[in-house]
Amino acid sequence: MADLLLSALVSTVVGNLNTSALQQFGVAWGLGAELDNLKSTMTSIQSVLQDAEEKQWNTRAIRDWLGKLKDVARDADNVLDEFATEALMRKVEREKGATSQVSRFFSLRNRLIFRLKMARELKNVRDRLDAISRERSEFHLSEGVINTEVVDVQRRKTCSLVKESVVYGRDEEKEKVIEVLLTNVSAQDNLAIYAIWGMGGLGKTTLAQLVYNDARVKSHFELRIWVCVSDDFQIIRLVRAIIESIDGSGRDLLELDPLQQRLQEKLRGRRFLLVLDDVWNEKHEEWDCLKHMLTCGAKGSMLIVTTRIETIARMMATVLPIHHMGFLSDDDSWSLFKGRAFGMGRVEEKSELEAIGKEIVKKCGGVPLAIKALGSLMSLKSRKSDWESVEKSQIWDLDLPIGKDSILLALKLSYNHLPPHLRQCFAFCCVYPKDHDLEMNKLIQLWMANGFIPFKEPSESYDFGVDIFNELVWRSFFQDVKEEQPGYITCKMHDLMHDLAQSIMSHECLAVESGKDVKVAGRIIHMSFDWNSSQAFSLNEDLCKVRSLHSCLGTYDRKASLPFFLKQKYLRVLDFRSVVQEVPRSINNLKHLRYLDMSRSKIKVFPESTTCLLNLQTLKLDNCYSLCKLPNGMKHMKNLMYLGITNCHSLTHMPKGMGQLTCLQSLSIFIVGQKNGYQVSELKGLNLRNKFGLAGGQ
Repeated sequence: MADLLLSALVSTVVGNLNTSALQQFGVAWGLGAELDNLKSTMTSIQSVLQDAEEKQWNTRAIRDWLGKLKDVARDADNVLDEFATEALMRKVEREKGATSQVSRFFSLRNRLIFRLKMARELKNVRDRLDAISRERSEFHLSEGVINTEVVDVQRRKTCSLVKESVVYGRDEEKEKVIEVLLTNVSAQDNLAIYAIWGMGGLGKTTLAQLVYNDARVKSHFELRIWVCVSDDFQIIRLVRAIIESIDGSGRDLLELDPLQQRLQEKLRGRRFLLVLDDVWNEKHEEWDCLKHMLTCGAKGSMLIVTTRIETIARMMATVLPIHHMGFLSDDDSWSLFKGRAFGMGRVEEKSELEAIGKEIVKKCGGVPLAIKALGSLMSLKSRKSDWESVEKSQIWDLDLPIGKDSILLALKLSYNHLPPHLRQCFAFCCVYPKDHDLEMNKLIQLWMANGFIPFKEPSESYDFGVDIFNELVWRSFFQDVKEEQPGYITCKMHDLMHDLAQSIMSHECLAVESGKDVKVAGRIIHMSFDWNSSQAFSLNEDLCKVRSLHSCLGTYDRKASLPFFLKQKYLRVLDFRSVVQEVPRSINNLKHLRYLDMSRSKIKVFPESTTCLLNLQTLKLDNCYSLCKLPNGMKHMKNLMYLGITNCHSLTHMPKGMGQLTCLQSLSIFIVGQKNGYQVSELKGLNLRNKFGLAGGQ
């Protein structure tokens, strides 16, 4: 189901070609004609993209055509980024003068060679695009008018936290589960286990949350614990997660025995409720090991397990019968759908849409996740013809039994109706593992770094990113939104949504897991590494050949692989926390870098040469306890928007002239000095969003 989504990428390339800075630079270097030719070809292709993307699922030839086009468009994007970076370097060179670090770096280049190289690369891209453009006539693609301007996300009068106020059709089930919890007194190992099972998207987690947060349950149990298990049933990880859920401790323990002792200290003699959400592991011995650790609470302690797999429910449950989640009734399905589709409006006022809506609801098969996604989609459509188009979509023609595949069709239909940049932002999130907490601010920083947020002024990009986040929440692509502390907002993706995103990005995203073979298929653009494992891994032959990465995430404690990351010429995102004692010199070659996270590393000095990273938007150095110096020339890093230096206790002063960073919006702390250029007055012209701390320096 890999979705060869090109609209957003091509719009980005055309937008770059339209910038005045690039046009002026092209003329100055005698490459104006090449840039104009490239723009003409890209605009011509852009006009048929919408039709091609809609037809790609029916015609393999169109899918292959889009695949070739995407490769060339990606290369065009990289070439144009080189141009923009070169122009930025020349501008900084003029500002800093001949003795600057950037000037020395820049003067090493042979400018004539650079011009010839760029001319050759531009011509190569345009020739390939011309050949691809000529092929389109074979597919009878209709030319449409594709607006190259950004279509703004519909702004809603809501806060950033979208909560479901009503859960339909589960009241009786909720009361039944609560009755079991409150009336059961375990006579077996002081622990009774109740299982909830059913297919994905039915609301098992929602039901467990309703029970978990009920006032009667809160008062009945001395201790309540919630742990999301997913497909990573590692005993050490789960025991640590249970302890952390109790009181936040346990992170310092690495071995199973001390973890078990700590866990039993916390549970012994207390009546507790533990929810293990989304269990996939079918190995009896691992479950028996965990169960043995938990049988130390007071009588009446309960464990609720949610799972999609009946054999797991039967293996784990001691309280019978097992609770089997059913589909929503027709009435409850319609109530959920119309609440989303019509909002506060009266359905009677849209009677012509009601009959069509009920047909759409039938196709969702009583699955709440699919109903909410399509209900949110229809809330944005007011014309009868638009509703009929969804109801009669060809995607429903695949006659699949109710199950995961049929639900994915409904979710895919909702995805297809997203604006291109929303599709891009959502699909990228599969670079994270299932059930990972997605932090809103970090997501927005990563979207900006990868160019997913359409052309906006730096001051507007973050706000637009928040709109994108909220829209994906409203449409049920994100869920479980929480504000754990002011400004720190997280969410999750339902695992079926994660499956959808993975199916779309299967040829561009690669998750490297320790102990598993890595197979590279397609042109990998984004890569992540096993977030929960501390085991070492090796880069196989296929992986070592990858040279097209834009994102490397989760590289925590993977020092041996740094040379691989630093060879990625067009890298825009690099996250390698806690692995280095000094900044590698070759990081200067990553001139396209927009996002750099070196938090918790042991570096003492962030060297002057890093001011060559002129595209950098986000720099995270939090908890670098040994860091004592930032580069003096940081004021020239004009694109910097976020600087994190929380808990950098050895840092005694800020670089001079921080007020010149006119794009800076977030600064965790400012160390005040006595001399001009180091005082707090430096910040008076900046539009800082967040609260920041002040500290006295030298």
